[in-house]
Amino acid sequence: MRLAILLISLLFPALAGAAASYQLLTPRYISVPGGESQDVSIRLLDAAGRPSAGEVVEFNNDVCGAFAGSPNPYVADVKTDANGVATVHFTASNPPGITCWIRMIATGVSAVVDVLTYRLSESAVLTSTSPVEPRPGRQYTLRVTPAWAIYSLKNVDVTARVVRGTIGAALNATTLNTGDQGFADFVVTPDDAIGSYSIEVSYRTKTATYSVTAPANPWQDMWWTGGNENGWGLSIVQHRDQLFTVIYAYDVAGKPTWYVMSGGSWDASGKVFTGAAYAPKGSFFQGYDASKFSIGAPVGMMRLTFLGANRATLNYTLDGRDGYKEIERDEFAVPDSGGLRGVGDMWWAGAAQNGWGIAILQQYRGLFIVLYTYDANGAPTWYYMPAGSWSDDSTYGGRICRSTSSPWVGVPYDPAKFQSTDVGSFRLRFSGDNATFDYTLEGHGGTIPVSRTPF
Repeated sequence: MRLAILLISLLFPALAGAAASYQLLTPRYISVPGGESQDVSIRLLDAAGRPSAGEVVEFNNDVCGAFAGSPNPYVADVKTDANGVATVHFTASNPPGITCWIRMIATGVSAVVDVLTYRLSESAVLTSTSPVEPRPGRQYTLRVTPAWAIYSLKNVDVTARVVRGTIGAALNATTLNTGDQGFADFVVTPDDAIGSYSIEVSYRTKTATYSVTAPANPWQDMWWTGGNENGWGLSIVQHRDQLFTVIYAYDVAGKPTWYVMSGGSWDASGKVFTGAAYAPKGSFFQGYDASKFSIGAPVGMMRLTFLGANRATLNYTLDGRDGYKEIERDEFAVPDSGGLRGVGDMWWAGAAQNGWGIAILQQYRGLFIVLYTYDANGAPTWYYMPAGSWSDDSTYGGRICRSTSSPWVGVPYDPAKFQSTDVGSFRLRFSGDNATFDYTLEGHGGTIPVSRTPF
C-alpha cells in the first residue's frame, strides 16, 4: 500500500500541491470605466486551509480589456505568492460598453468575476425613496443607484451630503459602496420640524439632488394621544393657512359626540392656532333636513400648539370645562409604494346639506375616514372607517364602525371602556374633486354624491 501511494505521488506531483479552495479578493461584480484599470485578485488554499503558494493561475477575459505585462492581452499566467495570492492588472477596453467575464483557472479551482465596462461620461446617478412620499420628521431610506444605460454600477462608492434649507436632516453615512446589488441605501432622519432641505448624491463626477419641500398642508392628519387613550381622536384638514378641526369624543353617557373648530387664527409664531368650538344640531345624513341644522353659539374654544412635525398640544374649554391633551400623529398606514393621487380632505354633499360631512385622512395608500352626522335626537354623532382597501386606483371600500367609550370632556379618559361595533359597509368612488359615497349603515342604505368642502 505504501508503495502504491509513493508511485502515485511520483507520477502526479502536481496533484499533491493542487489548491482545494479559493477566496475571491476582488468583488464578484466590478464596474470599470473605459481606459481605467483595476486589480483582480484570488487567493488559493490547500486542503488544510493554508495559502497555496507557487501555483499558476490562468486569467482570461472575453476581449473586454487587457492584462498588463502579458504577450496576449486577453490571457495572463500568474503564480501565487507566499500568501497564495495571484493578481492581474486589468484595463478596460476603450471605447467600452460591454459586459464580460474574467475567469481564473488553476489546478482544482475555477472562479469568475463579472465585469461591466462603460463610458463614465454617459453614466448617471438615480435616486428613489422608501416610502415614495416621506412624511415630515419620519426616518426614510434614500436609494442611490449609479447607472450606465440599463446597468447599475456595482461595487463603486457613492457619497451623500445634506444641503440645509429651512430645516436639516441626518444621514447614517456619507459614503457607501453599491456592493453586488448595484445600489446604496442611505437612512435619512429629517429634523422634527416642517420645512425644506436637499440631499446631494454623487458618483465620481456625476451628481444628483433629491429635494424635500415643506408640504402644502403640513398639519393635515389624524391625531391622537397614542394607544394609551385609544378610542378618540382629532382630525385636522388644512386649506392654505386655515385648519378645519374635529374632535371625535364621547359625552357623559359614553355616546359618540363631536366638537368642531371650523376656523381660527395663528399667533405671531405661526405655531399656535386658536378658534371657537361648536357642537351643532341637525338630522341624520340619510334624507338630511337642512332646516334642522343649527350650528348654535360657541360652546368653548380650542388651541393647538405645534411642537414639531409630529407633536402638538390641545388646550380646550368645552361646555364650561377645561382640558389639556398631548397629541401626536396617528400612524395608521404602513409605508408602501404609494402612487395614488391624494384624496385626503373634508368632503360634503354641498351647501344644501351643510352641517354633516366626511373627513378623509390619507397616509400613503391608507385612509382613515370619519363620518360626522347627527342621531335621531339631533345630537352630534360619528362613525368611523378605520381600514379598507383599494379595488382599483379610484375605488376604496371597507367596513363602518360605531363606538362607545368613556366620557371625555374635562375628565380622565378610560380606554378600557372603549367598545367598537361593526354596523355596515361603504364604498367611495373618486373622480377628481368629486366622489360617490355608497353605504349600508344600521339598516339604512343609499348613494350620495360628495365633493371636497371649500373653506
